[in-house]
Amino acid sequence: MERRPIKLENWQEDYKRKLVSLEEAAGAIQSGDHIFIPNGYIGEMPDAIVARKDELRDVQVEVCAPVFDPGWLSPGMAESFNVVVRVYLHVARPAHDEGRVHYLPYTNATWFQPYDDNRPGSRDMDVVLLEVSPPDENGFCTFGSVVWEKRKYAGRARTVIAEIDNRQIRSFGDTAIHVSEIDYLVDISAEPVTGEEAGLVASRFPPEKRDQVKQAALSLHPRILRRALPLINEVELPVIEFQLNMDEPDEETKKIAENLKTILRDRDTLQIGVGKPSKYMIELGVFDELNDLSIFSEMACPGMGFLVKRGIATGKYASLHPGKAVFTGLIGFRPEEVLWAHNNPLIELYSADYTVNIANIVKNENMVAINNVTQVDLVGQITCESQFGPRLINGAGGQIEFHIGAFFSPGGRAVSLMKSTWADGAVSTIVPHLNEGSLVTIPRSYADYIVTEWGVAQLAGKTHRERAEELIRVAHPDFRDELKEAAKSIW
Repeated sequence: MERRPIKLENWQEDYKRKLVSLEEAAGAIQSGDHIFIPNGYIGEMPDAIVARKDELRDVQVEVCAPVFDPGWLSPGMAESFNVVVRVYLHVARPAHDEGRVHYLPYTNATWFQPYDDNRPGSRDMDVVLLEVSPPDENGFCTFGSVVWEKRKYAGRARTVIAEIDNRQIRSFGDTAIHVSEIDYLVDISAEPVTGEEAGLVASRFPPEKRDQVKQAALSLHPRILRRALPLINEVELPVIEFQLNMDEPDEETKKIAENLKTILRDRDTLQIGVGKPSKYMIELGVFDELNDLSIFSEMACPGMGFLVKRGIATGKYASLHPGKAVFTGLIGFRPEEVLWAHNNPLIELYSADYTVNIANIVKNENMVAINNVTQVDLVGQITCESQFGPRLINGAGGQIEFHIGAFFSPGGRAVSLMKSTWADGAVSTIVPHLNEGSLVTIPRSYADYIVTEWGVAQLAGKTHRERAEELIRVAHPDFRDELKEAAKSIW
């Protein structure tokens, strides 16, 4: 793996020389540059770069899963910024729908393949934006609570701009980066969320919820909260609850959790997606009666860190990294779990090309990948990227690699969770055929377990007819008759 030379001597002087303002660091951007922003990024450099929009032209910005828009997603910015999004669209979805943002269909593990193979057409990595923890006594920062592409970006980019955030934890694994490997340092450390700021969020809620909301808001990263505050009165309450990890699982999700329990075993190795409904599974007690679990996961979800703390996920029988819980990013942890992971050698973070790698995933015995999907047809074609047609709503992230890796793992299971209906029960998510233009995330050859609130469908090793029967059994009763009729064309 490429890495810049490390110079340990006199690193303090190097640090002082490289420490600049946001505006000075933004001055390193030139027209025609390619800027790369890794997954999980919430820094401040994009605002300073967009402030130079009138003097910059044809700057390409490649961002993975943007969580905010500094302005370059807005209409009228095309001459200055060409934005490419990879993995999850999030706030870029409206701009993508209008054709102002381009989507790059790589997964988190495969994005570097053209670069590793020196294929023609690979974009020059001119500038990378990173967030890091403050340096230790030897000048080493860490990538904090998320790694993903940071290591390879830092090794390949012409210019590395690192934003120091005092709220970034010091993490174990492959997360260290030395001050000498960085070109520009910007201190973006922020004061904690104030009671007044948390109160503004809480004021949106009924009186009986305000104390709980205020405590949750106080634990948020101040940068995230302060970006949201100007729009707080425009955001629907369920969205705020989701961002504060206060949203509650509904009855269908609780039934999915009970059904999921039936296919889990002691000594399983877990990967769990952070979306709905999988994000609720741990705190619904799905894993409470199991022993000696291991964790080898891209992302986290609420309670996953405390599976380690509670002695449920010991990693004792882990095929890779025994005794450790392995992640690529801790997005999804509750704030108290992130703090527990600070300087904690039981939690290790590695780059996506290591964790989200089929060759490594398959080495884990009893690997169980638990992810969310939006639709499945009666022969087992699965999508998590589009819904009822070609409109792109998400990217695959690491779901494909973990699904296939778990499918091939000795004793493994690839589990897809979904509610049986969508749009308040108006539409079945189990359909005779995927709609025209739908994007197939998981081919039917790799379909394994489908879990809804009505049961568990086991598809691997079954004929088309048997698969249809399995899926109709776990479909919502209101749609079973029409699915049976439609299935005749498959039989």
